[in-house]
Amino acid sequence: MLILDKITKLPRHWLGAVQVTGAAVLWGTSATFAKNLFNNDLSPFDVAQMRLTLSFCLLVFVISISKPKLLRVRRSDLGYIAIFGIVGLGMLQFTYLLSLSLTNVATALFLQYTAPIIILVVGLILRTEFLTWIKIVALCASIGGGYMIVVGTTSGFTLNPVGVMYGLAAACTFAFYSMYGKRGLVKYNAWTLLTWGMGFGSLTWCIYQAPWTLAMRYGGLAWLQFLYIAVIATILPFGLYFKGLQNLSAFRAGMIGMLEPVVGAISAFFFLGELLTLTQLLGSGLILLGVALIQISALEKCNNTVYHQPELAFRKVGK
Repeated sequence: MLILDKITKLPRHWLGAVQVTGAAVLWGTSATFAKNLFNNDLSPFDVAQMRLTLSFCLLVFVISISKPKLLRVRRSDLGYIAIFGIVGLGMLQFTYLLSLSLTNVATALFLQYTAPIIILVVGLILRTEFLTWIKIVALCASIGGGYMIVVGTTSGFTLNPVGVMYGLAAACTFAFYSMYGKRGLVKYNAWTLLTWGMGFGSLTWCIYQAPWTLAMRYGGLAWLQFLYIAVIATILPFGLYFKGLQNLSAFRAGMIGMLEPVVGAISAFFFLGELLTLTQLLGSGLILLGVALIQISALEKCNNTVYHQPELAFRKVGK
């Protein structure tokens, strides 16, 4: 508890970095777990549907007991939440998991984490982001590092055309999830958006098959695996990432999230028996450099704000 108290008292840019890093660690390890499921002939469609449906049911159950007020949303916002859930969560699960099943862990993660490029370009167009040399160097280092992790694997860059297409689609939906979701965080708690987003996302999967049909198809061991996917690979990391979005820009959160391929490569080494090569280690180092540069940029911005507007520092202390 003492550690958690210290973490929550961190400056916003550091707190957000810790939250997104936690999400990246959980996502990275769960990617290896999901790939193992696909290697055992579990359908990516079933995993995607169960991931959303079970996560929604668990979130509603826990929140209705602990903080039922968080389940309240305005009727006028249902359209926004539906789009967020269907495109930002439903399509993200579908495209990413299908890409993962058709390629390898490193390739799927690399393709998904080209999302910061999309976020930066859209941000420049909408003037919510500004181009700096630190951002350019950090982005190039991270993308280059991600590519080195891919080519350093034993199977290399798995150029399954359909898998690559879905991986790039996952990058688009992840970028949409980050930017469109941040807009909703102005009005709603992260857990509120995540819960109803999962709800709308799972609702669209009913077109594919009824959830009770899916539930009856699998036995006890599969349900334990689904529970792991729902809690460790979905609820906790998405919750942490969303909390991080409250403290960071969508671009900075996406950049820190690029730690996921690093974690994915390490977990694949331990759990899938894939080699961890020198190329992958160098690539991991480049990603860490990119994340460090983004944090340095945030620190400089914070220091400049306090230097030029010292009254802001006293306001923060007063809070």
